[in-house]
Amino acid sequence: MGRHEREGRFLMRTKVVAATPDMAACRMAMVAAMQPYADKLGGEGMLAVASALVGQLVAMQDQRVMTPAMAMAIVAKNIESANQEVLTNLAGASAGSA
Repeated sequence: MGRHEREGRFLMRTKVVAATPDMAACRMAMVAAMQPYADKLGGEGMLAVASALVGQLVAMQDQRVMTPAMAMAIVAKNIESANQEVLTNLAGASAGSA
């Protein structure tokens, strides 16, 4: 690890942007396309497929505009955001089921 990386000089700040209607529709279409395979592949297989797709999307970015590190920062922020959304929904669903 170089000095600049240790000192955080090249850490990019990414902000979470609310999904546009097209982004939400695309995500829901991807989920719907994967659902028929869920039982056969299981959670681990579904993660592997989704991760491979993300890797391909990262590789296809124009690296003059977006470095792999920038792309991975977007991926990480969106994973955190999606995880929080699921946890919030689960907490709300179980709150009234005592």
